[in-house]
Amino acid sequence: MARGCPVSLPILLPALCLAVLAPVPVLFAAPPQPDAPVLMIAPPWVDHTNLIHLAGGTAIGPQSAQFGSLAASPEPDFAVRLVALGAWAVRDGRLAARLCGAI
Repeated sequence: MARGCPVSLPILLPALCLAVLAPVPVLFAAPPQPDAPVLMIAPPWVDHTNLIHLAGGTAIGPQSAQFGSLAASPEPDFAVRLVALGAWAVRDGRLAARLCGAI
């Protein structure tokens, strides 16, 4: 009688996904750094480019996603102004900018 794998697939697959995907939120959870790109997460019904402009920044990158945009500004309180104008969150965007080819 042949024996199969001692660990069943319904247990192994979620564990593997968790091990691979667990670091992803940590990579994008860092607070924004001065003079570095930021990842702005905002509602899809808001004009991201206009929001970034009103906060004193410039949209960067090839394009915006439905919920997120990359932006940059030399102003030290840029992230605070984005949130005050309606962004849900503002995070360090250096990794996202590198992955998108924006920097």
